[in-house]
Amino acid sequence: MKGVYGFKLRDVADRLGLQVPAIYKHYKSRDDVLVEVSRRFITLLAAQFHPSPTQAPPAALRSGLNRLVEFKMFHPAYVRLALVDFATPEGGMEYVKHAAGGSLAAMHRRLRSVLQAGARTKHFRRVDATDFYRIMKAALLIRLVFPDDKLLLRRPTAAEVRAIQRWLWNIASGFLAPRPAGRRRS
Repeated sequence: MKGVYGFKLRDVADRLGLQVPAIYKHYKSRDDVLVEVSRRFITLLAAQFHPSPTQAPPAALRSGLNRLVEFKMFHPAYVRLALVDFATPEGGMEYVKHAAGGSLAAMHRRLRSVLQAGARTKHFRRVDATDFYRIMKAALLIRLVFPDDKLLLRRPTAAEVRAIQRWLWNIASGFLAPRPAGRRRS
């Protein structure tokens, strides 16, 4: 567990039973390998929040959040990649930015649509979809690594996944709960 900054092509070669020069047949550099890893991460992340047309907004959102929890818990390297992106001044690693391009826009549109539908049906209060995603992502990432990262060091049990899913839903439903008329939070 060296993390992104400790990553070496030797790590990949050893794991695959190859010599490092064999990797250079497919990639120009270590950063090119990280761009490809980032591209896969972004592709999987961009596939989140595909609501079923028959689901009510709360069920659609909960389903999307459950899948987001599963994605993060079953791909611990991507959690670490996201945390490095947060910790890097001026927005993170260039290879993550390069891999992302505009591919997350569709996921954000789908999430916005679910949140707007929930607001129209009075299940949710109106919120900015980007702010909602930031809160959910930040809460989930911190939950998975603080006070320790033991959930990322092994395959989580089904009970652990369900517990984190319930925890994140409690945060989401509290954030989205309609406010009584005449009472606003700042």
